[in-house]
Amino acid sequence: MTTTLHTNPDKVVDLVLEAILKKRLKPGVKLSEISLQEEFGCSRAVVRQGFDKLVDSGVLIHKKNQSVRVAYPTKKETKQIYEARKAIENGVIMILVEKHRNNELDLSIIDSLVIKEQHLHENSEHAKLTRLSCDFHLTLAELCDNKFLVDSLKPLIPLSALAASVYADTESNFCSFSEHYELIEAIKSNDLIKAFKAINTHLDRCVESLNFNSKAIKNNSYSHIFN
Repeated sequence: MTTTLHTNPDKVVDLVLEAILKKRLKPGVKLSEISLQEEFGCSRAVVRQGFDKLVDSGVLIHKKNQSVRVAYPTKKETKQIYEARKAIENGVIMILVEKHRNNELDLSIIDSLVIKEQHLHENSEHAKLTRLSCDFHLTLAELCDNKFLVDSLKPLIPLSALAASVYADTESNFCSFSEHYELIEAIKSNDLIKAFKAINTHLDRCVESLNFNSKAIKNNSYSHIFN
């Protein structure tokens, strides 16, 4: 990574979240303030402030006299993450349907994302597909033009990705892009009940696709994962 002086802890937050979404940061990984200070080209105080924000959101865990680690969601926590997403994303859908009814919503960027998702699925580019799926949900929230919705949803997306890295069942045949397409069509229909059903079914399927009997090996190493 090119060394650039960062004085904004939000940069640290964004870089850590990005690494999680790219599956470079695994559950249980220990993070070093000193190492990331050198990696990001910023002061240790800025790194610590970024860590504090991530701890507050639940993405990182910090116990007294212990190192900061990436969260390792339990089965119960994973279900709670999706319960929280349901509450927020139902609000997103309500706003978007209303905007669409009033001809105030341009869904072209979302349509293009779904097309890209289908292409990645057909080419078995699973890592990129996971990232694009995350972008899909955040982009929907951004279309509401409500920063509080986006800020509420943003930390839940990498937590969902962390949970998937622990419990994803490769035999579940879960395919998000087709359900994303159905959700967009529901929004375009201006049918709020149909749109609510689409988002709730999709998030329920995300949980159903997980195998809570599986156990991932916690990776406790750290080496240039932000490059």
